[in-house]
Amino acid sequence: MPTPRRYILWALLVGSLLSCGGDETGTTCIAKAITYTGSKSGSAYLRIRSDDGGRSLSWAGNSADIRFLIAAENGTYTCFGGGPFADTPATATVWIDVSGTETTTCSDQQNQQCVPAPSDPQGHHSIVVNAHQTNWFRVDVVDAP
Repeated sequence: MPTPRRYILWALLVGSLLSCGGDETGTTCIAKAITYTGSKSGSAYLRIRSDDGGRSLSWAGNSADIRFLIAAENGTYTCFGGGPFADTPATATVWIDVSGTETTTCSDQQNQQCVPAPSDPQGHHSIVVNAHQTNWFRVDVVDAP
């Protein structure tokens, strides 16, 4: 039987999701869905950058393991507003650093050299981030051939 606390938590969750994107305040939101069914391990990285090199939009996340990154990022919303924002092409990249060589390069989350090696399990998804809407990046990470 659901407890009153559970109802309150659900109400807060639903209310926060409904208030994200497309409202009169001009909020633009990015939501993330990441999957991985392989067995590789290593630090995992998420980079979302606009196609202009990240000048219009840049988001980064990382974790000690892909399962932790998935748990932390899946279904979360990052919202921003308060100014003009045009529809912006952007790409999300998620990868597992199986060699362990990216730790130093990716310690600065805005470092343009923080990218996956060809042998890293990785996934990419490109979309146009539409202003004043919730935009979903769905990234399926796959092992390198």
